[in-house]
Amino acid sequence: MLDTLAVSKEKILERARVLAPNFAARAATAEEARQIPSESIRDMLDAGFARILLPTQRGGYGLGFDTWFDVTRELSKADASHGWCAGLIIHHAHLIAQYSEAAQNTLWSETIDIPVAASFAPSTQVTPVDGGYRISGKGSPFASGVDHSTWLMLGGMTQKPQPEWKLFLVSARDCKIIDTWHTAGMRGTGSKTVVTDNVFVPDSMVLSLAELRDGKTPGGALYSNVIFHTPFFYYAPISFASPMLGAVQGAYEYFRDWTKTRKGPDGSAIAAKTPVQIQMARAAADIDAAELLLRRAVHVTDTPEAYSPDLLARSVRDFARVSEMTVSAIDALIALSGTAGYATSHPIQRAWRDIHFMSMHISVNTEMNFTHYGRMQLGLGRDVNRPWF
Repeated sequence: MLDTLAVSKEKILERARVLAPNFAARAATAEEARQIPSESIRDMLDAGFARILLPTQRGGYGLGFDTWFDVTRELSKADASHGWCAGLIIHHAHLIAQYSEAAQNTLWSETIDIPVAASFAPSTQVTPVDGGYRISGKGSPFASGVDHSTWLMLGGMTQKPQPEWKLFLVSARDCKIIDTWHTAGMRGTGSKTVVTDNVFVPDSMVLSLAELRDGKTPGGALYSNVIFHTPFFYYAPISFASPMLGAVQGAYEYFRDWTKTRKGPDGSAIAAKTPVQIQMARAAADIDAAELLLRRAVHVTDTPEAYSPDLLARSVRDFARVSEMTVSAIDALIALSGTAGYATSHPIQRAWRDIHFMSMHISVNTEMNFTHYGRMQLGLGRDVNRPWF
């Protein structure tokens, strides 16, 4: 039975560490099935991951973004797909707490331990009707973990009085899942496409991206914790940069332990070779630097009085730089692994594929994030065509 009283960060991290070996053992199964095993999802919910960021008034643990980051990172050391989906269970529960109180009551009428999937891209067609909207869409893509989710957040644009990006909360029973997830990396996330057909969504189940962006949501007004008043793009990329960091940390640890006993074709110790030592050191330094940058961004809520456009620009810059550094480090590690590292059973090649795939996510896009930082530094202001900053 889950705790009904407060749970510390240390306790929830210990639960993650206990689960990590099981998730590592299921990584190949998840890849083959192209979705997280149902027993892993149950393990995540039983461990209370959906409660990490939820307010204590709702039965949550009332913890901070740093716990979300460290749980995701720890699990991603074992398998990036498991870590990614666990991180989204944590993240999406936090977003549900920012919808209206009526929406929260609907979703959590029986339990708060539910997985929620999302497809934020505004691809759903939206028609306003009395009391809400009707939505239809032939392709809301990249809904990670959708096979196990009971509710979904789907992005769409309303047009009046002006175009506005909104997130529509719908029951999985009202959606159809199309299996489009045939990828080279992050196969275990099962990030399939969602189709809706004339589904009614009441006004109470709709949240605007602008409200999230500004940290002024209907649900946020119910809770005092700063994480419900933090502008969205200070923290949203944690979901995607954290599994990248965890995956490369896990790959480094595996490489280090494996290389201690590796032998070259001539029988010499790989560990004794100076070039290997040098390249390992460089990769390790980049991984450590990436963690320092990411932890700084995660802890931005420690000083909410410092929120500013320039601080946001620095944070999104750092999320993108973390992505670059993890890609560089995993490239170095697989190059040092030789042909053995490319065996389908080898965890380093999986981490290599997964990290490169994750680096394509829009939230860690270097051109977009670096451009925004440069514009702010040079006094040009944000690009009005990018409403998320």
